[in-house]
Amino acid sequence: MTKNEIVLEYIKNLPEGTKISVRGLAQTLHISEGTAYKAIKDAENLMLVTTIPRVGTIRRKQKDRYFDRLTYEVVTNVVEGVVLGGHGGMDMELHKFLIGAMTIDEMVKYITPGDLVILGNREDAQEAALKAGAAVMITGGFDTLPHIKELADKLSLPLISTSYDTFTVATLINKAINESMTRKKILYVSDVMTYNPVYMTTQQTVRDWKRLYAETKHTRYPVVDSKGILVGMVTSRDVATASDEDKIGSIMTQNPVFVTDTTTLSYAAHLMIWWNVEILPVTRGKELIGLVSREDVIKALHYMSKQPQISEAIQDTIFKDFDMERIENGVKFKGKIPSNMINQFGTVSSSALMMLMCESGIFAITRNKRYDAVVDNFSVYFIKPIHPEQVIEVFAKVIEVSNNFSKLDIQIIHDKEEIAKALMSLRLLKRIKMT
Repeated sequence: MTKNEIVLEYIKNLPEGTKISVRGLAQTLHISEGTAYKAIKDAENLMLVTTIPRVGTIRRKQKDRYFDRLTYEVVTNVVEGVVLGGHGGMDMELHKFLIGAMTIDEMVKYITPGDLVILGNREDAQEAALKAGAAVMITGGFDTLPHIKELADKLSLPLISTSYDTFTVATLINKAINESMTRKKILYVSDVMTYNPVYMTTQQTVRDWKRLYAETKHTRYPVVDSKGILVGMVTSRDVATASDEDKIGSIMTQNPVFVTDTTTLSYAAHLMIWWNVEILPVTRGKELIGLVSREDVIKALHYMSKQPQISEAIQDTIFKDFDMERIENGVKFKGKIPSNMINQFGTVSSSALMMLMCESGIFAITRNKRYDAVVDNFSVYFIKPIHPEQVIEVFAKVIEVSNNFSKLDIQIIHDKEEIAKALMSLRLLKRIKMT
C-alpha cells in the first residue's frame, strides 16, 4: 500500500465524530504534513470526513457524495440527526429551509408547505411550524414534548433533532442542496454503465475467449485476477496470433485505461478519444464492477445537451455576442468580448482570448457533426492587449485533417491588425449516428 492508502485506511477506521488535524495525523503516523494534508483532502472527496466551520474536520459516516433527490432522509444523514416523529414524510424532497429566529407570528408568514424550519428549544414555535405545513429540525440535540411528536406523526411531517448548532446545520444543508443541484446537471459513468459485465480471468485460455466471442460477439473483455481486481484487457488483436492453450494473463494488455463509477461522462469521453478505445472498464476501488461503451457515453451526452436544466457554460458566455460565418477551410467569428472578461489592467484577459481561439478551432472541426474532438496541443505565438467591447474577428482555418488528427491555424484580427495567433492540433473521433 502507498503512504496515502495507509493514511486513508487509518482515517476510515477512526470512530465517527473523531476530530482530525493535519498536524495530529502527521505526528500519529510519523508522516509529513504535506502527506497528511493530501490524505485529508482525498478523505473529504470520499466523504469519509467533513470540514465544518468553527468545528474543524471530523470523521463521519461514509455516504453517497451525490443525491438524485434531497429527501428528508438524506438531510437527516447529512446533519447526523435523530428522527423524533413524522417518519411517514421522510421520503419528501427538501426544496427550501428557513431559520426560525423570530417571533412565531413573523415566522409563520414566511412558511410555505413543504419547507424545513430550523429551530432551537422552542416548543411553541415547533408546534406552529408543523401546523403551518413545515418540517422541523431542532438544533442543539434537544428533545421535544410528546404531543409535538404526535402532531408530526399525524401530519407526516419530519421532526428531526441534531446536536449541531443552527449555523452548522444551515451550512451542511446548503452544501447538500448545491451537491444535489450539481448532480442534476452532470452525468456520471454510474448513470449509463453496464453492471456485472462479462469478463475473463488470467487463468482462462484463448479457447475460452473464442467460446465467449461465439456467445456474445464481443471482441474485448476486461481481465481480473482471483480477487476480482482489474489487471488487463484482452481483445481480438491479442488472441490473433496466440494458440488455443495460451493463458489470457500472458497475452492480455496490462494496466488498461479505466474509470470509476463516479467519473464524469465527459471525462470518460475524453479518455476514449485520447486513447482511441471503444470500451472502458469501470472499477470501485480496484474491483471491476462494470463497463461503459463509447456508444453509451455519446448517446447520454447527446441527450443531456438537449435538456433545459443545463446551465450556460463559460464558452457560451464568451460566444454569446458573436456571429459565425463559414469560410474556406474553416469558420470566422465576429463580435465583441464581454466586458467582464477583463484582467487587472483593464484589458481583455489572455485566458479569455485563448479560450476563444481554442473553442473556435474545435467548432471548425465539429460543426459538420461528423467528429467529436479534444485538444491535443495548443501553441500560442503571441497575444497583444485589447480593450473589451471592441469588435474582433476570429479566423479558424483547417490546415490538415486525417482520420485521427487535425491541425488548425487560429488568428484574431482587430481593425485589420493581428492581435493573437495560435496553432492547435486535435484528436478526432467519428460520431455515431443518433437514432
